[in-house]
Amino acid sequence: MKVKALSFSMKRILLFIVLVSLFLSFSGNIGQYLIDSQGMNRELGMFLQGIIFTGLTISFLYIFKKKHPNVLADIDLTGISLSPKLIFGLILPFLLLILGVVTASVLGIVENVRLNLTGSVLVAVGINTITAFLYEAFPEEVFIRGLIFTELRKKFSFVASLFLQPLIFVCIPIIVIALGAILFGQPFAVGIDYVILLYVFGIALQLYRHYTGVLWASILFHLVYLEATRYIAMGGVYDPEMALITFEESVEGMMTVYLSFLYIIILSIVILSILIFIDRKRKNK
Repeated sequence: MKVKALSFSMKRILLFIVLVSLFLSFSGNIGQYLIDSQGMNRELGMFLQGIIFTGLTISFLYIFKKKHPNVLADIDLTGISLSPKLIFGLILPFLLLILGVVTASVLGIVENVRLNLTGSVLVAVGINTITAFLYEAFPEEVFIRGLIFTELRKKFSFVASLFLQPLIFVCIPIIVIALGAILFGQPFAVGIDYVILLYVFGIALQLYRHYTGVLWASILFHLVYLEATRYIAMGGVYDPEMALITFEESVEGMMTVYLSFLYIIILSIVILSILIFIDRKRKNK
């Protein structure tokens, strides 16, 4: 996608940041209020959060599209045309997940590894996947790896935009946490490990879009990471009995670092960076 540099607008960047922060804060606090104060079921409350966040995002896209008719094409959110790059980009997260679990067992990071594919576990994962798509993967990718990154590319090179975009990705939850602290007296807690994770995760997500040429690849990777972390690496973050794979760790918390961070995120960055570099070399010949 080539866009004239003069069309870059810092006002649009700020608009996108403000909107996604407000949408996330509003939907999150509505759902949390219903869960904590009205006794709503947690899964239903989280699903409602997703409906609100995605609904607001789609509504904004509808309005924005009237003034910018090509916005969906610009952010690579149009129809999918299968290509070798896209197929590889869609398979890679699952391949890294499987290899990560296998190598963790071989290296002794985990022992007594067992699949836990009961009906209740599969239903729990399925419901959470839908909720994660609505509340996290879809709206965040549309705004950050889609609208914001596309705007950055009108002024900056791909490499510069690749490292600027995660800074914005980090700022958004900090803004949301700050709003919660100011408006509702919620604790303001942001650790350096969380900042590093978001920054590196943002790079990986953007590389998936760039290599495959579709935003849907970033959305899929986002989902795979979330569900692998919640239902495998962390052993069932909401309920230990709902873990897809059960195991015993040699060091507590090591599986989260090894599988979720090192294997799924870092190896994605390494592999996709190499492939993108090779592509550029070929095009420059």
